[in-house]
Amino acid sequence: MSSLKTPQQQQLYTLAAIGKRLLPFARPYFGKYVVGLALLIVTALLTLLPPFLLKLMIDSGIHGKNFAALNLFAAASILVIILASFSRGIMEYLLEWLSAHFIADVRETLFEHVLRQSMEFFGASKAGDIVSRLRVDITAVYGVLVNTFLGAISEISQIVGISIFLLYLNWRLGLVALSFVPVLIVVLRRSGRRLHSLSVTVRDKDAGLQEFFQERMNYVSTVKLFHREAFEKRGHRSISEEVIRVILARVKYKFRSLFFVAGLTSIAGILVMWYGGALVITAGMTFGALFAFYVYTTRLYSPVQSLVNRSIDIYNGVASVQRILEYLDLRPAIAEPRVPIALRAPRGAIEFDSIDFTYPNASEPVFRQLSLVIEPGETVAFVGSSGAGKTTLAHLLCRLYDVDSGAIRIDGIDIRDLSFEDLYSAVGIVPQDTAMFNASVEDNIRYGRPDASPEEVVSAATAAEIHSFLSRLPAGYRTIVGPRGMKLSGGQRQRLALARMLLKDAAIWILDEFTSSLDSQSEALVFENLDPLLRDKTAIVIAHRLSTIVAADRVVVLQDGRIAEIGTHRELYGKGGLYRRFFDRQSPVMHDSLLTRVG
Repeated sequence: MSSLKTPQQQQLYTLAAIGKRLLPFARPYFGKYVVGLALLIVTALLTLLPPFLLKLMIDSGIHGKNFAALNLFAAASILVIILASFSRGIMEYLLEWLSAHFIADVRETLFEHVLRQSMEFFGASKAGDIVSRLRVDITAVYGVLVNTFLGAISEISQIVGISIFLLYLNWRLGLVALSFVPVLIVVLRRSGRRLHSLSVTVRDKDAGLQEFFQERMNYVSTVKLFHREAFEKRGHRSISEEVIRVILARVKYKFRSLFFVAGLTSIAGILVMWYGGALVITAGMTFGALFAFYVYTTRLYSPVQSLVNRSIDIYNGVASVQRILEYLDLRPAIAEPRVPIALRAPRGAIEFDSIDFTYPNASEPVFRQLSLVIEPGETVAFVGSSGAGKTTLAHLLCRLYDVDSGAIRIDGIDIRDLSFEDLYSAVGIVPQDTAMFNASVEDNIRYGRPDASPEEVVSAATAAEIHSFLSRLPAGYRTIVGPRGMKLSGGQRQRLALARMLLKDAAIWILDEFTSSLDSQSEALVFENLDPLLRDKTAIVIAHRLSTIVAADRVVVLQDGRIAEIGTHRELYGKGGLYRRFFDRQSPVMHDSLLTRVG
């Protein structure tokens, strides 16, 4: 199962484990990373030279009254600063390039992996949380790689280099300065663990807020029709207060940690100046050496303080990486077989063989031992009350879910033995809730077959009775339909979905209430054009509209997870059973005229 774990069950990844998991994404750029890290270390070391050169300027040049030495060390300082600037610029560009490509690769892998999850996963996950991991958490990883991880390497290089200079200038005073570093490291580790826990909580709360906004924007018409603006405002306030609470808890803890570190480093600087000043007075140290020592000391505690801050950012990033790896560790409940059976030139024969199915976390089964054979080229209509399982049957055929027992076969092959490519090439669906992307009309139609020519797109739109409408648009087929196709009416969106299916030209068609947004005249035109296209296709029609039911070769009535009745419209209507009651409840006066029209 591809279900997510509760916060208590979530796996915590060590930094070593995270590095191991992310290493494959960095491997293609390994050579460039080595160059970038080398430039980073060189830059860090170059920035350490100016204080030592200042010591030489003071002691050898100024104190020694040597203009040649003064000029030499001043020129050397300027040259070092210029070299460090060039090195930093090249390094930052290279590392930004590497990090951007690295993140793009991780995001692409995560996106593809999420798309491969089963519908059980999407039913159990919040859309806002999924989007948050794809966008916010990936961005956090980017920040860790560029600003935090690489910055930490630079600061560690500075700390090591400064320590060497301090011990060289005066080893006793150097030990005093360095004695505070272990204390700071202890603070870093303790504060990091606590801030890590708080960061996970903040990220989860933020994902919940994003989900709230996304859901309300998706159903904004419902909010407005029920006039629930004030109600939603109160809901937002409640969620926001919880987000604010956990953010402030993290800020308070961060402040306490940084306050302690800042106080400790300030005291260390004062002690160094006190002891160093005494050494200068007693001639145990030159003034130039003390000046350089003090500069190095301030620069020592600065990267240590930065490491404390970066440890916070690293643990924030670790929380994001954990959320990403949690998704990458999911195994789809619906998976392709390792050695699929090829389905070549599908005829469209379908067999439901004693299938049982219960939705995840549901108590009652949808189907119990349901069996049905649909012959190639046959059109079968499924009818029944709401919740009878009509659409579920279509979803099972498309392997959005797998049956609990029994089998579904196409041309005698269990669909679980087919590759996804063969299955979805053979089966296509026109759903009631049409999916339109915020792209052009042409791109939305071509989603059925991306390599289709413009002429094929127009032919499909013509058969779906929408070409004339599209031709009148200012941008024609290049018109952008808007988010979820909101610039089009419901009927226009359904015709586009039908054109998409016509372009796909699958052997098995599933028409799930696909004419529900069309008026009777438009529906008649669509079926008139569709009829010749379905003659060599197997069609499953899920509809309440009478014309689609009457025209089917067979009608299957579903009730309580079983087939209650099956036969032609004439046969079932003549029996006077469940189907007739269903039919007459809709429009009894149309019965004779419909029979006359379909012959």
